[in-house]
Amino acid sequence: MAKAIKVSVIIPAFNQAALTRQCLETILGRDEAEVIVVDDASTDGTAQMLAAYGGKIKVVAHKLNSGFAKSCNDGANIARGKFLVFLNNDTVPQRGWLAALVDHAEKNRKAAVVGAKLVYPNNTVQHAGVVICQDGYPRHIYTGFAAGHPAVSKSRRFQVVTAAAMLVRREIFKAAGGFDTRFRNGFEDVDLCLRLGERGHEIHYCAGSVVKHLESVSPGRFKHDRHNVDLYRRRWHARVQPDDLGFYLADGLLGLTYEGSFPFHLKVSPELAVLDTGRRGGVEKALAVTTRQVAELIRENTKLRAELGGAAPASPALEYERLRARIRETVNRVVPPGAKVLVISKGDGALLELDGRDARHFPQSATGGYAGYHPADGKAAVAALKKLMPQAGYLVIPQTSRWWLDHYPEFRGYLTKRFTRLKVDPKICNIYILSEDGLSL
Repeated sequence: MAKAIKVSVIIPAFNQAALTRQCLETILGRDEAEVIVVDDASTDGTAQMLAAYGGKIKVVAHKLNSGFAKSCNDGANIARGKFLVFLNNDTVPQRGWLAALVDHAEKNRKAAVVGAKLVYPNNTVQHAGVVICQDGYPRHIYTGFAAGHPAVSKSRRFQVVTAAAMLVRREIFKAAGGFDTRFRNGFEDVDLCLRLGERGHEIHYCAGSVVKHLESVSPGRFKHDRHNVDLYRRRWHARVQPDDLGFYLADGLLGLTYEGSFPFHLKVSPELAVLDTGRRGGVEKALAVTTRQVAELIRENTKLRAELGGAAPASPALEYERLRARIRETVNRVVPPGAKVLVISKGDGALLELDGRDARHFPQSATGGYAGYHPADGKAAVAALKKLMPQAGYLVIPQTSRWWLDHYPEFRGYLTKRFTRLKVDPKICNIYILSEDGLSL
């Protein structure tokens, strides 16, 4: 009785015989799978090279060049594996890549598709999942990031993954009609994943499956780009749900903080984006301050107009901006440069703008941003401070947050009994040295 085949690896190839051989050599004898190569009417020595492998592989030969979708579908038609794995010929699978894909699929029964991590030869990311961006078009997330970055090192769901190294359950692939051949060398994988998603199937990315990818070296790879984009636009653009920002937020590379009124504060990791080409460091900070001040002046001007020229008090926004400035001046006067400072900020990133001091939110989330909530009680407030004390030498309580000392008596008692309070104007802020001997870290 013939042994059941679990995995069929299907490799579409058009010319580039040396690359196809390199791909095959990394698989044969190492990974247990049925290997099928679809020769899409190559004009170089591909046919002769494949023939030399004899019974080690199966070959489907096209007389006319038909493209990626038909090549994959034809390979799937003769495949016997429970799982189909589509693999570009310009790839070098790393040890354990196939086992990781299969293991992920077997542990996640709802996953119809599982995509691998693809990296460039310089060990930066080419594919770690595909997101639908705010303009409605799909793009690879985190391309160019280091292959070991935390954001690309966790397996999870996406709407789309690339077919350059993609596992699909054979029965589901067949039921969906395979790849749509109306796409030509582009968007076939996007379309398949979105169709399967509409049927209730899940699409997963497996970080443990690593494949080196030279990407798009096949002749004529981008010849049909306009056609593919037009077809995608007609079929999917108005129906897809953008999801890129959700990943950036979840991965701690994008953050939003709110002060109770607009504008809110946006934090973006420099790994992900920059404010504008050529703007860095102090320029970005100065622009952020100026933007905030302009917004507050506009609000003030609007208020004054509403008063029809009458004597109007300063707006709360401008009063708060003045308080920020006084806090900044006070901290810079009594806290040494380079010190690590916790600030009860209520999420206001502007309160962390202390020249030459490393200021952080308190309380804060696991990723270091503002926690987004106040402690449940005094014990929780003390516990949160104890957790962060090894990382900070000072605690700043702005005047607007002094209610903590009344609302959390246990927290107030902990501060007053154990730490030294610096002599500064309490109408501006309270500052404590987070060391029981009165010396800062």
